[in-house]
Amino acid sequence: MAIAVALLAVGGALVAPAAPQGSSLRLANPSDSHGGWINVSAVGDYGYSPPTFQQVATHANITVTFTDQSQMEHSFTIIGKQGWVVPNDSNMQEIDNLAYGHSPPALVNLNVTGPGDTNVTNFTSPGPGWYEFLCTVTGHFQLGMYGFIAFGMNLPSNLTTPSRTGVGGGLTFTPADAAVIAAFLAVVGVVAYVWRRRQLRRRSRT
Repeated sequence: MAIAVALLAVGGALVAPAAPQGSSLRLANPSDSHGGWINVSAVGDYGYSPPTFQQVATHANITVTFTDQSQMEHSFTIIGKQGWVVPNDSNMQEIDNLAYGHSPPALVNLNVTGPGDTNVTNFTSPGPGWYEFLCTVTGHFQLGMYGFIAFGMNLPSNLTTPSRTGVGGGLTFTPADAAVIAAFLAVVGVVAYVWRRRQLRRRSRT
């Protein structure tokens, strides 16, 4: 009997996975009550870094730290509707209703006022599902300041995530942005060239 127990113990030790050493990754678990954290920044003029979160712990006490690394005020607001994308043409009244209404209430609503400002809060994460977060300052959502967070799961692959992290601050632009900027610079160049030629002709006549 003692030999059998010893063999079972050895077999269990062989198949049991070793816990990762020094890892800060917390796996999502519907019964997890130990908590977790989210660190997010406002960057450029109209962007978040990072713009997405996945596998955030469910039913846990989550600490959110929101830092302003831009030149203006922003908010970090997780809309309370699970599995729903805020329409791009939403006006500010509709966004305010989503952020400050009560059916359902926003999961998180933090504000920062300018460069270097930091705001911290805690909330209890929901069960498995995904949500959109955005900035409620007038016009910022329409300029691309939004993102997505998933609790206990990965984000759906068909979500349209932000293709840039804002406008300004040496940040990247979409191909459409680059094309518009290039066309504008080309027009400015042509106008400057024509104006310069006319100036030279007038000088040569005089």
